[in-house]
Amino acid sequence: MPRLMRCLFCGCLQDEPAGVKACARCGGELAFESAPPPASHNYLQAQMELDQVTGPADTAVDRHLIVTIRTPAQVPAAELAPTETGRKPLGFVSVLDVSGSMGDEGKLSRAKEAVRQAARLLHEGDITALVTFASNVGTLLPPTRVDASLRQRLEATLGDLRAGGQTALCGGLEAGLAAARQQPQDVNLVLLLSDGQANVGEMDLEKIGARALEAAEHGVTVSTLGVGSDYNEGLMAEIATQGGGRFYHAKHAHQIGPYVAGELGEASALAAREVMLRLQLPAGSEVSAFSPAYHVRESGQVQVGDIPADTTLEVALTVKLPPQPMQAQMRIEGQLTYRSPAGNLLELWLNPVSLHVVETSQFGRRDGVVAAVVRQVLDQMRATGVLTYARTSALVQRAPGQAAQATSAAAQASVADVNQYASLLGEAAAQTVAQDHARNLAAMAAAPMAAKAEVAQAYSKQRSSKKFE
Repeated sequence: MPRLMRCLFCGCLQDEPAGVKACARCGGELAFESAPPPASHNYLQAQMELDQVTGPADTAVDRHLIVTIRTPAQVPAAELAPTETGRKPLGFVSVLDVSGSMGDEGKLSRAKEAVRQAARLLHEGDITALVTFASNVGTLLPPTRVDASLRQRLEATLGDLRAGGQTALCGGLEAGLAAARQQPQDVNLVLLLSDGQANVGEMDLEKIGARALEAAEHGVTVSTLGVGSDYNEGLMAEIATQGGGRFYHAKHAHQIGPYVAGELGEASALAAREVMLRLQLPAGSEVSAFSPAYHVRESGQVQVGDIPADTTLEVALTVKLPPQPMQAQMRIEGQLTYRSPAGNLLELWLNPVSLHVVETSQFGRRDGVVAAVVRQVLDQMRATGVLTYARTSALVQRAPGQAAQATSAAAQASVADVNQYASLLGEAAAQTVAQDHARNLAAMAAAPMAAKAEVAQAYSKQRSSKKFE
């Protein structure tokens, strides 16, 4: 069996080539991939790739990294929690919109059935709670340990729920977060479900998002499920982003149950917790993330968060590299640290990538371009544009005089960025990609359902949230 080789420049893993040992993508130097030490308990896989492997001398340049992280469908037995279920007890808080619109199309009945099913999926010893919001907010079931009597009590509580009133979304979120903090577990999930616009209490997107961010910093994950065509996708995505969770779009009421069960399954089957990417960069470099879901700390540390089992996650980063003399080689290395369900701290070293500095007069803008990585970066860039557009729309929706101008400016800026970067693949390709991106943003402006589908797809691209339909 041929041994795999790794390009030391772009990071591509490939079969050992016949003849000249050069990377098939960028022409860079290859080295045999070393096997992990026999004693290694690492079960994550990760790869770092660079989009362009050359740069001009004495010039600061921006380059992009894609770090792909894969978790297995099953965590090795040695790294499971020492419990009968292989995981520690978790906390799950359902936060349900019961405003008047939830009575339409069977949405509330489907939501109630989803909560019933979630209670059946939870293990004995887990903690669950139920919060509802309409014009007012109520904690109908305070945090309680799951057993047979809890399920009966929850059944009676759900049976009494009726739809009516307005939408105090922020108040519902706050009550859900308070419930999650009462009996914190190893994993704590708040799932907020709504089909409408926040119109009672706090309505500012940034202030509501700040509640979710504070909760995430204290060990509470916040995910959101938007139902139908009337909810605010920008706000729901913001809450999930700041809360370190996932955002889902359920077009029809019958999809509520699968999405609630699916998200509970994601939280119950975390393969890696507290994942941190630590980059060793050339002196004077700066790194930023495409998605605000990944928090960049000082010294090249990127907080990735928790990753469920059977997930492939792409983390897109921009690295600003300082000017270097001709013939210099700027090397980027890194490692992942994470905790297993057993609580063990594990470390996985990433393959290095390098940028080679050439004489300025000999450098062409497309020299050293790795087309496959550029296309991945473009997908992430377009996803960022969609999410930024939705967020901008949500920020200015209560100021109609500013809305059209602000959203138009956001769309134009995103299309310009995509066009400029896509030109690395050629002018014709750039025009095609930019036009397609512009059409998607225009469709978002014209049709609420199209906007929600685009935001869900963009969120999935950046956070690998799954479809449960």
